[in-house]
Amino acid sequence: MNKTVGIESRVSGFLFLSIAIAVLTGTIISEFLSIHKIPIYYQLLSWFLIFAFVLGITFMKMKNVFHTMRNRMKNSIKWPLWAKTINGLSWAGPFLMIPAFHTFSQYLILLGIGLGNISTFLLIKSYSKYDNKEQFVVGIIAVLMIPVLFLVDMFTHTNLVHHHILALSRILVAISYGVGGIYALFER
Repeated sequence: MNKTVGIESRVSGFLFLSIAIAVLTGTIISEFLSIHKIPIYYQLLSWFLIFAFVLGITFMKMKNVFHTMRNRMKNSIKWPLWAKTINGLSWAGPFLMIPAFHTFSQYLILLGIGLGNISTFLLIKSYSKYDNKEQFVVGIIAVLMIPVLFLVDMFTHTNLVHHHILALSRILVAISYGVGGIYALFER
């Protein structure tokens, strides 16, 4: 096995686990702040600070994270315009639809994470010749969680408010990234 591939997979694994920890922590703190009627801008600030803290620790502890991510970015710059457009729309499209379809935001979050990771996996595999299966795992789990979330939403609609279903979708995003991270660490 190529040593570089093993290092990149390990780096992706730790990065995905860091994202999972940040999303889960952000969700819990956001729920706590919301329950105590703390204004939304403090909740947004808490998300920013949590991500900065968790990813800051990850980047400081794992020196290879920044280098590996920079190399992937350099490779994606070389993709054809249509590939960059598809990848960008796969990531941003569902999130851009949230203001217009706010009641479906919990599904659009999972769809954006799912489609974005799947499209990035396919394009990296095609153009950069790197098989980052952990990214596919994150994407496929996120997409498969949409019907699960729909069933929870449908059967608990009267008991849970939209805000809690939105928190559940974030927890499912954290689970997707966590499983992808664990897969990356143990797969190679």
